[in-house]
Amino acid sequence: MSRDGDNVSTTHDVAVPSEARAFQGHRAGVVTRTAANVVDSAVAVAVVASAYVAWCAVRFLLGPSSFTFPAPKPSAVFACWAVVLCLYFTASWATVGRTYGDHLLGLRVLNFRGERLRWTGAFVRAVFCVVLPIGLYWVLVSTTNRSLQDTVLRTSVLYDWTTRSLSPTRPPPTSADQ
Repeated sequence: MSRDGDNVSTTHDVAVPSEARAFQGHRAGVVTRTAANVVDSAVAVAVVASAYVAWCAVRFLLGPSSFTFPAPKPSAVFACWAVVLCLYFTASWATVGRTYGDHLLGLRVLNFRGERLRWTGAFVRAVFCVVLPIGLYWVLVSTTNRSLQDTVLRTSVLYDWTTRSLSPTRPPPTSADQ
């Protein structure tokens, strides 16, 4: 509200694109969640690839004459990717409530109280998502647009195009569908 008593749009309203306002605060569907997860998986691949390049660079600097590119086992590369993805999910959900993929697609992960996940909850959800990614597609049969992970852990993935992060005790942007 301005000083002269007129109602003024809040920062929250201005940050949400006009086309998205009808969806703000509602649970996200499978297409948006899948797209966000593809982006997040690519982030984890980039981190693992960067670590491989750094490892090669160090090996080259330590012994340039005998350098050969290491050939890690595919299972080791997959395990590294899974660990990186799990840590990335955990840190993102516990600190700002969204990953980079979630940010691009206007999503936020909240607990059953409508708050940002705490570290333990974020870690458990991250492990669940990495170990059982097909659980995401439970959204297709869920009447409340919840993945298997959301149903078991009582979390929600909501459309939220605002850029602010939620404090652990701050309520969600809207109370719709909670």
